[in-house]
Amino acid sequence: MKIILLSGGSGKRLWPLSNDKHPKQLLKLLTDDQGRPMSMLQQVWGRLRRRGLERSAVIATASVQRESIREQLGSDVDLVFEPEKRDTYPAVLLAVAYLSSHRGLLRDEPVLVMPVDGLADDLFYETMLRLPEALERSGANLALLGVKPDRPSEKYGYMIPVAGLDETPLTISHFREKPPQRDASEYIRAGALWNCGVFCFRAGYLLDRLERMGLPETYEELLLSYSRLTAESFDYAVAEKETNIAALVYDGPWKDLGTWCSLTNAMNRNVLGSGILTDDCQDVHIVNATDTPVIAMGLTDIAIAVGEEGILVTAKSVSSRLKDALRQLEAEEEQARPEGGVWSKTLDNVAFPDGTSVTTRRIHLDPGTSMIHTAVEGIGAISWTVLHGKAWLTLNGARQKLSQGSTVKLQADDEGGLYAEGPLDIIEVLTDHGKAEVETHGIEKNVFRIQSEKSRAIHEPFGTGSGAYGASS
Repeated sequence: MKIILLSGGSGKRLWPLSNDKHPKQLLKLLTDDQGRPMSMLQQVWGRLRRRGLERSAVIATASVQRESIREQLGSDVDLVFEPEKRDTYPAVLLAVAYLSSHRGLLRDEPVLVMPVDGLADDLFYETMLRLPEALERSGANLALLGVKPDRPSEKYGYMIPVAGLDETPLTISHFREKPPQRDASEYIRAGALWNCGVFCFRAGYLLDRLERMGLPETYEELLLSYSRLTAESFDYAVAEKETNIAALVYDGPWKDLGTWCSLTNAMNRNVLGSGILTDDCQDVHIVNATDTPVIAMGLTDIAIAVGEEGILVTAKSVSSRLKDALRQLEAEEEQARPEGGVWSKTLDNVAFPDGTSVTTRRIHLDPGTSMIHTAVEGIGAISWTVLHGKAWLTLNGARQKLSQGSTVKLQADDEGGLYAEGPLDIIEVLTDHGKAEVETHGIEKNVFRIQSEKSRAIHEPFGTGSGAYGASS
């Protein structure tokens, strides 16, 4: 058996702490048995390692998460990088092609797929590892792990078993994604299970799908054709259309740590980071990833999250609606962006006693726009790192191509510029040796100015001694 861990999402439902570079599954918001901070990914990996299964597992993820994952799990962890985000179905197809091409995966060998943002006990894992046996016994094309609901919830998808059958494994009739609470109650009475995103199939089941789609089965060739895959989840693309599905029932504690409500319910303390709750607060949690203190007074059933991206204050009961609010925020930010094809956002600004300041900002360039740096007195150095996209760099008359991950450093007397071939996102780090205001960027038909404000940094990572969430490992 081979195991695929899905760890490519950004987890926007945990904004403002979680983003593409620091997704929720890599934030150290849990604790191990010794009280040490750990991430969701570390929690799952630890359970597999104790069962001797880490050598059978690969992690499907984004290349921007490479160093963070290896820092947390070790340099020998096997990673499959998606060339671009296209949801879980393409990610699973790519991982199966990799296992087939490089890990000796046979067509009739079972493949187990699971997300890394769930929190459960040992019984969950013991039941999950029986899915290959359920696949064999039932003759099904797909075997899933279903969680027995403890309440009607609108947050989860439901697997409805065939009526009147009392068997193990269960035969699944159909799915219903996030129904209204009244419908959820009816499904529970009919024996429905929560879909926790854990499933098992034989490798040939997906390799045959690649063939039917006219796509290659070999990993390297599929990488080149990845953009041809439709961006959709495995649930929608496969599970909800498959007619031969079996399921095992897990009856025990399980949490999807995908919302602030579920995550704060797993906390063993009410404040993580710098914050104070007054005695008249009830069921209030603060998660603060900055050094700016937060004080909450007289509140009930509230989650407060503070990070580099912004501040969230939400009633826990509605925290699942965060994605809708973020879409509205993104639309408003899009409308507010200046004309000219370039916008920037300051991420950090730190001043040192000798008068030096270092400003870090994210800059976006629309296709066809350029950004120019000219020699300016007082600027020690400036660096550009490409987060996404491709650009041409001109530096002191020489020209070269930059792509995702490329970094270039310009000294004070250098002259250069970037030209965006397509949408381009970069990180800029600017060192200022005392100039209060310097003009370092010219854009075709536009000029914008860089302010070097002498303000202290407000963004720091979590410290290991600042407390964490409680979770068994």
